[in-house]
Amino acid sequence: MSYDLVVGIDNKAKSNPVVIGKIEYDELPMLSLLIKRRDSFFLTRISNLFVDEFFSVDELCEAQGHLFELMLADLRPQERQLLHKLIAVVTYALSLQLPLHGIAD
Repeated sequence: MSYDLVVGIDNKAKSNPVVIGKIEYDELPMLSLLIKRRDSFFLTRISNLFVDEFFSVDELCEAQGHLFELMLADLRPQERQLLHKLIAVVTYALSLQLPLHGIAD
């Protein structure tokens, strides 16, 4: 089971969405640890793998700031790996100026 992170106008095939990342079920403990370190709407919303989410470009700008702040924290290697993945996903969406969708599998 995974949670797909998709960039595009919508999450349907007609807009050619691109899956740029996944959050796997076994990554949830690391996601929970990141949430404890930084209360972030983005982290909280993607932590529920059973609910589809939509993030506007403005929300992604705010989320990127939260994620960048976490880079300065003393993180475990697995936490840092997940953080880098999330930063890459958010930054990619922002570089295209497209929204991000979290799609429950």
